[in-house]
Amino acid sequence: MRGRQAQRPWTTASRALALAVLASSTAACASEAPPAVDPAVAVSASAAWAADGSDDYAFTLTSSCGERLLVGSFRVTVTDGTVTDVVGVDETGVRIVGEGHDLAGEIPTLDELQARVLDTDADDVTEATFDPATGYPASVTFDPEPQAIDDEECYVVTDYAPTA
Repeated sequence: MRGRQAQRPWTTASRALALAVLASSTAACASEAPPAVDPAVAVSASAAWAADGSDDYAFTLTSSCGERLLVGSFRVTVTDGTVTDVVGVDETGVRIVGEGHDLAGEIPTLDELQARVLDTDADDVTEATFDPATGYPASVTFDPEPQAIDDEECYVVTDYAPTA
Protein backbone atom coordinates (compact mmCIF):
# COMPACT_ATOMS: atom_id res chain seq x y z
CA MET A 1 0.00 0.00 0.00
CA ARG A 2 1.66 3.13 -1.18
CA GLY A 3 1.08 6.42 0.61
CA ARG A 4 -0.27 4.80 3.75
CA GLN A 5 1.84 3.79 6.65
CA ALA A 6 0.99 0.61 8.38
CA GLN A 7 -0.67 1.18 11.73
CA ARG A 8 1.13 -0.27 14.65
CA PRO A 9 -0.94 -2.46 16.88
CA TRP A 10 -1.27 -1.49 20.52
CA THR A 11 1.05 -3.41 22.75
CA THR A 12 -0.08 -4.68 26.11
CA ALA A 13 2.16 -2.13 27.81
CA SER A 14 0.81 0.82 25.79
CA ARG A 15 -2.79 -0.25 26.47
CA ALA A 16 -2.07 -0.49 30.18
CA LEU A 17 -0.48 2.97 30.14
CA ALA A 18 -3.42 4.48 28.25
CA LEU A 19 -5.92 2.94 30.68
CA ALA A 20 -3.92 4.18 33.66
CA VAL A 21 -3.84 7.74 32.29
CA LEU A 22 -7.57 7.65 31.53
CA ALA A 23 -8.40 6.26 34.96
CA SER A 24 -6.31 8.85 36.79
CA SER A 25 -7.74 11.77 34.79
CA THR A 26 -11.28 10.51 35.34
CA ALA A 27 -10.63 10.13 39.07
CA ALA A 28 -9.19 13.65 39.22
CA CYS A 29 -12.32 15.05 37.59
CA ALA A 30 -14.60 13.11 39.91
CA SER A 31 -12.81 14.03 43.13
CA GLU A 32 -14.14 17.02 45.00
CA ALA A 33 -11.90 19.87 45.99
CA PRO A 34 -11.53 20.39 49.71
CA PRO A 35 -13.73 23.15 51.15
CA ALA A 36 -12.27 26.66 50.89
CA VAL A 37 -13.11 27.29 54.54
CA ASP A 38 -11.79 24.92 57.19
CA PRO A 39 -14.94 23.81 59.10
CA ALA A 40 -13.20 24.19 62.48
CA VAL A 41 -12.17 27.74 61.63
CA ALA A 42 -15.69 28.52 60.42
CA VAL A 43 -17.28 27.23 63.62
CA SER A 44 -14.83 29.20 65.74
CA ALA A 45 -15.38 32.38 63.70
CA SER A 46 -19.15 31.98 63.86
CA ALA A 47 -19.05 31.56 67.64
CA ALA A 48 -16.78 34.60 68.05
CA TRP A 49 -19.03 36.72 65.82
CA ALA A 50 -22.18 35.60 67.70
CA ALA A 51 -20.50 36.46 71.02
CA ASP A 52 -19.66 39.95 69.73
CA GLY A 53 -23.39 40.45 69.24
CA SER A 54 -23.27 43.98 67.87
CA ASP A 55 -26.05 45.14 65.54
CA ASP A 56 -24.55 48.65 65.46
CA TYR A 57 -21.11 49.00 63.93
CA ALA A 58 -19.05 50.53 61.16
CA PHE A 59 -16.46 48.99 58.84
CA THR A 60 -14.57 49.67 55.64
CA LEU A 61 -15.44 47.40 52.74
CA THR A 62 -13.20 47.11 49.71
CA SER A 63 -15.08 45.35 46.96
CA SER A 64 -13.42 44.19 43.77
CA CYS A 65 -13.60 41.49 41.08
CA GLY A 66 -16.34 40.91 38.59
CA GLU A 67 -18.37 43.27 36.50
CA ARG A 68 -20.89 44.82 38.85
CA LEU A 69 -21.82 48.10 40.47
CA LEU A 70 -20.22 47.41 43.82
CA VAL A 71 -16.54 48.02 43.14
CA GLY A 72 -14.44 50.36 45.27
CA SER A 73 -13.84 51.13 48.94
CA PHE A 74 -16.64 52.29 51.20
CA ARG A 75 -17.08 53.24 54.86
CA VAL A 76 -20.27 51.48 55.93
CA THR A 77 -22.42 52.17 58.97
CA VAL A 78 -24.84 49.49 60.20
CA THR A 79 -27.62 50.37 62.66
CA ASP A 80 -29.94 47.73 64.09
CA GLY A 81 -28.48 45.22 61.63
CA THR A 82 -29.22 47.35 58.53
CA VAL A 83 -26.85 49.37 56.35
CA THR A 84 -27.78 52.99 57.08
CA ASP A 85 -24.89 54.97 55.60
CA VAL A 86 -22.32 54.46 52.85
CA VAL A 87 -19.46 56.86 52.15
CA GLY A 88 -17.00 56.38 49.30
CA VAL A 89 -13.40 56.09 50.53
CA ASP A 90 -11.36 55.76 47.33
CA GLU A 91 -11.85 57.48 43.97
CA THR A 92 -14.10 54.71 42.62
CA GLY A 93 -16.20 54.55 45.79
CA VAL A 94 -16.63 58.35 45.87
CA ARG A 95 -17.71 58.32 42.21
CA ILE A 96 -20.24 55.50 42.68
CA VAL A 97 -21.75 57.11 45.79
CA GLY A 98 -21.80 60.48 43.97
CA GLU A 99 -23.78 58.97 41.10
CA GLY A 100 -26.65 58.48 43.52
CA HIS A 101 -26.76 54.68 43.54
CA ASP A 102 -28.59 53.17 46.52
CA LEU A 103 -25.69 51.16 47.85
CA ALA A 104 -27.42 50.32 51.12
CA GLY A 105 -29.15 47.48 49.29
CA GLU A 106 -25.95 46.35 47.54
CA ILE A 107 -23.50 46.28 50.43
CA PRO A 108 -23.76 43.27 52.73
CA THR A 109 -23.77 43.68 56.48
CA LEU A 110 -21.17 41.58 58.25
CA ASP A 111 -23.98 39.25 59.40
CA GLU A 112 -25.05 38.79 55.77
CA LEU A 113 -21.49 38.25 54.61
CA GLN A 114 -20.92 35.72 57.42
CA ALA A 115 -24.13 33.86 56.47
CA ARG A 116 -23.10 33.74 52.81
CA VAL A 117 -19.66 32.37 53.66
CA LEU A 118 -20.81 29.76 56.14
CA ASP A 119 -24.16 28.72 54.70
CA THR A 120 -26.03 30.47 51.88
CA ASP A 121 -23.22 30.57 49.30
CA ALA A 122 -20.66 28.30 50.98
CA ASP A 123 -20.20 26.27 47.78
CA ASP A 124 -19.17 29.45 45.92
CA VAL A 125 -16.45 30.47 48.39
CA THR A 126 -12.95 30.08 46.97
CA GLU A 127 -11.17 31.93 49.78
CA ALA A 128 -12.14 33.25 53.19
CA THR A 129 -10.34 34.52 56.26
CA PHE A 130 -11.80 35.69 59.54
CA ASP A 131 -10.80 38.29 62.08
CA PRO A 132 -9.26 36.28 64.92
CA ALA A 133 -10.73 38.45 67.69
CA THR A 134 -14.30 39.01 66.53
CA GLY A 135 -14.84 36.34 63.86
CA TYR A 136 -16.16 38.64 61.12
CA PRO A 137 -15.15 37.71 57.56
CA ALA A 138 -11.96 39.70 56.93
CA SER A 139 -11.64 38.67 53.29
CA VAL A 140 -13.88 36.60 51.05
CA THR A 141 -13.94 35.59 47.42
CA PHE A 142 -17.08 34.12 45.87
CA ASP A 143 -16.97 32.48 42.44
CA PRO A 144 -20.38 31.00 41.61
CA GLU A 145 -19.37 29.91 38.09
CA PRO A 146 -15.68 28.86 38.06
CA GLN A 147 -15.68 28.52 34.27
CA ALA A 148 -17.27 31.95 33.75
CA ILE A 149 -15.49 35.27 33.54
CA ASP A 150 -16.28 38.32 35.69
CA ASP A 151 -18.87 36.74 38.01
CA GLU A 152 -16.60 36.82 41.06
CA GLU A 153 -17.15 38.93 44.15
CA CYS A 154 -14.11 39.81 46.27
CA TYR A 155 -14.41 41.58 49.61
CA VAL A 156 -11.91 42.81 52.18
CA VAL A 157 -13.25 44.13 55.48
CA THR A 158 -11.13 46.42 57.69
CA ASP A 159 -11.58 48.97 60.47
CA TYR A 160 -14.51 47.19 62.16
CA ALA A 161 -15.75 49.07 65.21
CA PRO A 162 -18.94 48.77 67.27
CA THR A 163 -20.80 52.10 67.33
CA ALA A 164 -23.22 51.60 70.22
